[in-house]
Amino acid sequence: MDTITAVQTEPYGRQSVGRKLCILTILAALFSLLGWVAETVLFLIKRGHFVDRGLLTLPFCPMYGLSMLAVYAVLRTPQTGIWVKIAALPKTRAGKFAAVATCVLLYAAAAALLASLFEYITGAFYDNKFGVRLWNYRNKENNIHGYVCLKYTLVWGALSVAAMGLVWHPLQNVLARAKTAVLVTSAVLLFTAISADFVFNMIYLFTQDTRFLPW
Repeated sequence: MDTITAVQTEPYGRQSVGRKLCILTILAALFSLLGWVAETVLFLIKRGHFVDRGLLTLPFCPMYGLSMLAVYAVLRTPQTGIWVKIAALPKTRAGKFAAVATCVLLYAAAAALLASLFEYITGAFYDNKFGVRLWNYRNKENNIHGYVCLKYTLVWGALSVAAMGLVWHPLQNVLARAKTAVLVTSAVLLFTAISADFVFNMIYLFTQDTRFLPW
């Protein structure tokens, strides 16, 4: 069985549309949680105290989950889509290595641009609409209006390759083996909780003209 055929027969590739939507919902929520944890730990180390990250009350930063979902929608994972086809073209070992390296670099560059675009739009929307700065890169070099900067664009690229290749892709196939009832229940609960949290905080912003801070 060749590489392309093997990828096509992975568990996730054989799922129905409904099960795929549930899996993607769970993955987006998981990456939102991981993003919140990473930022919280980072700021705890840098500032020595807890810093409330993101807009939601629950421990989720949807920026991460939605950014990775956008990356997946356009680029798929490094092990699937056009990337595996390009990597399979060369016949020599050296050629395959060069093809894989090229694919990784192109994937990182494209993912960095997509994630940064999403970051810019989100940051600009909340700043211009509500006067809320979810993040500020004005003190960083090569920033655009403080919403994105070159340093974190490069970080987005590196993290996207690692996250999509080492975490997202394997978990897709793990979740694909779960029972439908488990997938649907998990996806509905996560989507409902995050959506309700988002709606509550948006209403609070509209009515109180400030973020809701429970502590």
